[in-house]
Amino acid sequence: RGEKMDLILNTIGYLSRGVPGVFVTGICVLMMILALIRKEPSLMMFAAFMAIPATYVFGSWEGILLVVRLFPLFLLASAFFISKDEMVFGWIFPMPVLFFLGYYLLNLVATNFAGV
Repeated sequence: RGEKMDLILNTIGYLSRGVPGVFVTGICVLMMILALIRKEPSLMMFAAFMAIPATYVFGSWEGILLVVRLFPLFLLASAFFISKDEMVFGWIFPMPVLFFLGYYLLNLVATNFAGV
């Protein structure tokens, strides 16, 4: 891996643990809720971008945790359905992500901000 990839992975690791992890994950949850209430696909896309650190660190490239790594794509799908005014799918797709991020936040706080 190159230096740029190491920098990106270190930044993702930093943004997923401790107080920055709580901040980034909290902003993501707030953006998801606001996007659903206001029917704004751009807010959901921003939430998908903010969900990357938590989902990358917690997920895996094999097994059932692969679904966790794909959670930002669920938010992008929700943004697509919100833009097409299909609110049933717009609400269904972000729910697993919302529950996961809630668990992730509780896990961060319970481990005294140590991370996963």
